[in-house]
Amino acid sequence: MFAFRYPIVAGRTGPFAALLCAVLLVAGCTARFLYDRLDSFIVWQVEDYVELTGEQKQALKTDIQEQLNFVRKNEMLRAANLFEQSARDLESNRVTAELLDQRYYAALEIYDDLMLGIVPLSQRFLRSLSASQVDEFFANLDEVNDEMYDEYSGRTAETRERNRNRSAVKSIQEFTGRLNKQQRGMVTDALASMDDASEQWIAYQRLWQQRFRELIARRPPEAEYHAELTQLFVYPRNLHTEEYRARVHGNRMILNAMLAELFGNLSERQRRKAVRKLDGYAAMLRDLAAAG
Repeated sequence: MFAFRYPIVAGRTGPFAALLCAVLLVAGCTARFLYDRLDSFIVWQVEDYVELTGEQKQALKTDIQEQLNFVRKNEMLRAANLFEQSARDLESNRVTAELLDQRYYAALEIYDDLMLGIVPLSQRFLRSLSASQVDEFFANLDEVNDEMYDEYSGRTAETRERNRNRSAVKSIQEFTGRLNKQQRGMVTDALASMDDASEQWIAYQRLWQQRFRELIARRPPEAEYHAELTQLFVYPRNLHTEEYRARVHGNRMILNAMLAELFGNLSERQRRKAVRKLDGYAAMLRDLAAAG
């Protein structure tokens, strides 16, 4: 339901895959006008990292449009149903930590299916890149990621705590409106009890990007390429250390408990606003599905 900017319960895949996945579904929530033009938008975003030839642009745009059409027909209603279920949970004031965990895994199922659909078009695109384009892509990706890592980790533990608190409160308030002092305390107290996984998250992201670059440079046979890219895009958790997995799981349990308590203490005005927000997302997804 809420997407925190900082690595509180942290990162399932790398930035290239995340960009494609986000615009294939989440950005579709904004409007039909935008969704119908996402193929051009994605190509434009990719060119922030690497300059493409005209042929590459057209091939990528065609592949993306086909995948967008598939998502509209096959995934939009699943996501809409999940938003509606979450809205009814909140409306009836029956949100529990266990129920939030169920919704979390339902969202991951949708996410994994989206990522599986992205793998073939990504494979075709990545194979089309020349050696110089690969170098350009990763040089720009390194620059962006280094800035992100600096922002995520911060210079001190106090900076990281302040960033996490600000990100979490802002994310929740986008749904509920302004939180009162007691409610903000629920959020910040829960975050303070979590393990700081920032450094492990950064190490994992760097490992993911290293494996990703090695795969692109190696250019294995099609079946092997597809299998390895699937592992990176859909099942990147296989790269997590046991310690990191334990920290992420523990943090998610704390997060679920905090959100359940917070939702039980919303004012009627806050509850109505959050329900309207969730129902609004569901309605837009249904409209997009019907337009296909």
